[in-house]
Amino acid sequence: MNIYHTEPRFDCEKFAPCGRISLHKCRKYKGRLDECRGCTLVHRKAKTVAGTEAGRKVCPHCGRSLPLHRFYNRTVKCGDKEYRCLTSWCKMCMSEVAAERNRNN
Repeated sequence: MNIYHTEPRFDCEKFAPCGRISLHKCRKYKGRLDECRGCTLVHRKAKTVAGTEAGRKVCPHCGRSLPLHRFYNRTVKCGDKEYRCLTSWCKMCMSEVAAERNRNN
């Protein structure tokens, strides 16, 4: 069972406008805490993460949902770790932008 602690930590520096709980808890648990349900002081931004079906990804440039093989593989190195992921733009959008850039140069 999850218990939401409403009293802030001793080292908390940022509080919600009501002054009772931390700003992080106010933003994260606003819809779940009984004392925060009617609060209109803090507005939470809508999530921008779009749900996708398995094996597909949405290109933020063109907005189309494409299979994963339509995106380039990318390796990100952070310190001694290596992460393998996919590019955010699809191959078609990246090639269009590269062609435009080469045309202008």
